[in-house]
Amino acid sequence: MEALVAKQLDDCTPDQQAAFATLRVPFHRVPLHRLGGVEPAWVVAHLADGWLYYEDVEEGFEVGVPGEDGALPERACNQYELTHILYQQAHAGLGRQR
Repeated sequence: MEALVAKQLDDCTPDQQAAFATLRVPFHRVPLHRLGGVEPAWVVAHLADGWLYYEDVEEGFEVGVPGEDGALPERACNQYELTHILYQQAHAGLGRQR
C-alpha cells in the first residue's frame, strides 16, 4: 500500500500532496460490504466527508463513512486515483474527521 500511495502521489500537484500529508493516517484495514459479503479495504486518510480508502477488487480509491457495524458501505464500482479524490476534496473543502 505504501508503494502504491507513493506512486500515485507523484502524479498529484504539490498542493494535493500537502493536503494528503495533513489528512493521512496510519494505513489500516477495515471491513467493506460487497455483494452481500464483507471484504477488507485499506483506509489511508480521514477526510471531511469520510474515510479515504483503497479497495483492491476495483483497484481504486473511494470515500465512505463506516456504518453502525464499523464496515464501509457498498459503493459504486469507481476506480479513482488519489489525484481524482484530492481534486474533488479541494473543491469540497478538505478537513479532518476522526
